Amino acid sequence: MRREIGQIPAAVERIVASADEELHGVAAAIRAARPRWVMIAGRGTSDHAAVYAQYLLETHLGLPTGLVKPSVTTVYEAPVAWRGGLVLAISQSGQSPDIVAVVRAARAAGALTVAITNDARSPLAVAADWQLRCHAGRELAVPATKTYVAELAVVAALVAAVRPSSDLSDGLVQLPAALRTTLSRTTGWLNGAGVAAIEDLAAADRTLVVSRGYNLATAMELALKLKETVGVFAEAYSTADFAHGPLVLAQSDVPIVAIRPDGPMGDLVDATLAGVAARGGRVTLIGGAQAAVANENALALPSVLPEALTPLLFIVPGQLLVEATAQRRGLSPDAPIGLGKVTRTR
Repeated sequence: MRREIGQIPAAVERIVASADEELHGVAAAIRAARPRWVMIAGRGTSDHAAVYAQYLLETHLGLPTGLVKPSVTTVYEAPVAWRGGLVLAISQSGQSPDIVAVVRAARAAGALTVAITNDARSPLAVAADWQLRCHAGRELAVPATKTYVAELAVVAALVAAVRPSSDLSDGLVQLPAALRTTLSRTTGWLNGAGVAAIEDLAAADRTLVVSRGYNLATAMELALKLKETVGVFAEAYSTADFAHGPLVLAQSDVPIVAIRPDGPMGDLVDATLAGVAARGGRVTLIGGAQAAVANENALALPSVLPEALTPLLFIVPGQLLVEATAQRRGLSPDAPIGLGKVTRTR
């Protein structure tokens, strides 16, 4: 797991380098189809990539975007009026039968279908009109790390290709270097101020992860990694939803990890964290440069990217924190008990 996290910058570099060639056709097809809406299919980690894609597609392309419920097709066998829309399927393995079934049904019913997968020969890649590769290389550890960031990078590159005037284009070019800086800074933090976060999480049997906006996906993915890799009950919330009741869960014995982007969204995250502090909650803060102002022990990363690309940065410290916590608990982060690399659901 640790080695594969270290491979993330190179994977993103490959995506950026191949973007012009690989994305030209699918971007042109999307512009020609002029879809009125987008639906995204994914499971597990890929479902969190779908949440990121929701925000990106709505903010940058103005397309209402929702998440597919595969059982509508596979269990209830209900016909869906797919025509006129774009169906985006995201899957590291491209093997899950329910996601493949949705893409086949949507394509047959007249939707434009695009698959994002790390396996160009997978059933999902074959089922879709278009396929986009993650370029992550083989991932051996059960917890998905580099494939998750690669999925996000492909989504961002696709949106940038559909609307070239987007600020995403310049940010994607800067992303590999920013990821390398993030890896270096996180290593130093985990050996310093971050030790307290490792100890807190290793001693806990439950934890909370919060953020908002683009980085809601980061909170959800980090909570999943804590569950499957560390074996703790971890729940993710938008800070807006967290303030509507779950705030009562913020107690001194429940560690909280908060993802704080710079700018107006960070101010809103701070407002909720003030309520956490008032209840005696302990927060580990990961974010942009302004995070250091909010918390002197925070991991504050350089603000060189637009907020829309920060989920690709901020998940990396979370992944490294999870890996270190699993080691602290005497667990193998590479092969959590009872889990396999590929999960097939129907």
